[in-house]
Amino acid sequence: MHLNSFDYFRGLAILFIVAGHSSAYWPMESFYEKIFVNLITGGTTFFVFISGFFFHHVFYPKFQYKQFMLKKSTYVLLPYTLLSFTAVACFVFYLNRPPYAEFFITDPINNWYQYIWLSVQYWWAGSILDAYWYIPFIMIIFALSPLFIKQIQLPIKVQVGLFIVLLCISAVVHRPAHNLSPLHSVIYFMPVYMLGIICSIEKVRVLTFIGGKSIILGLGVVFMSAAQILIYNTHGNFHKEALFSYERIDIILFQKILMCFFLLSVIQKFEHKDMFFLKYIASTSFAIYFIHPWILYFFDYLSVFKHVNFLPGFLGFMITVPLVIAISLSIAAMLKWALASKSRFVIGW
Repeated sequence: MHLNSFDYFRGLAILFIVAGHSSAYWPMESFYEKIFVNLITGGTTFFVFISGFFFHHVFYPKFQYKQFMLKKSTYVLLPYTLLSFTAVACFVFYLNRPPYAEFFITDPINNWYQYIWLSVQYWWAGSILDAYWYIPFIMIIFALSPLFIKQIQLPIKVQVGLFIVLLCISAVVHRPAHNLSPLHSVIYFMPVYMLGIICSIEKVRVLTFIGGKSIILGLGVVFMSAAQILIYNTHGNFHKEALFSYERIDIILFQKILMCFFLLSVIQKFEHKDMFFLKYIASTSFAIYFIHPWILYFFDYLSVFKHVNFLPGFLGFMITVPLVIAISLSIAAMLKWALASKSRFVIGW
């Protein structure tokens, strides 16, 4: 059964991701601006939740591991690989502006095999562009699908218990520093993926329970966003290098999970309405995901942000987000026109 509400959710998720990445280029320092940044940051959690939901809702009934991995490799890993190696050639070798150089380049690069090894390192970590870390992580999640099949076959109370235990671990583990460790990301996001599966299994009960609770859930999200600033005097995602060291509880993880239910409580009201814009954004979400970091990179490289730094941070942000989305959609549309059916192998659409 097709769920329009989850199409709309996917469209909102990519808008949050672009907004979160765009906010990094604009100073927003007031208390209320920090609350706003907390609300738009961490949109990847929505993608992980949605992926878990659709794993059960779409793939589980006729799941075949080989076909599943082949499809994900063709339409997710292949575009990522092509774009990553292109970005490495452009940013590292042509522009000589390697991101995270201190982690990947310790000696002068003189031989062809050093170029290959460096490219593989960037590919594995997903670090050549800000958003690309998600693909190595989610491909590992996809490879672990037999574990999630086992989860689905467990009693629902056991599933919920496992989710709670793993969520507590994630709250201590945090995201990896600079998102450079796919395995660390797997540990952090696994309970969110499991929660998506649980919500698909119990979708009628979940959607019934959250129905009519949008105001309460929304206030809870804002409260948790403010609490992070008041308690820890920080905003944005929690990152750390040492996997099992204790460095505070990751409040934004709980805030984003609560926000999943808040957004669902709102958009399920539009299940039977045709929201063309969100449907279109959802259909192009992978293309926007792959293209928008390039736009932000070149805006930064060409000092576009510096030339308009006289703008207040929030105003600059509000201009940047729709501009980046519009340019990303335009490039995606041109590539789809030029490449026709092959465009899905390049930009996922």
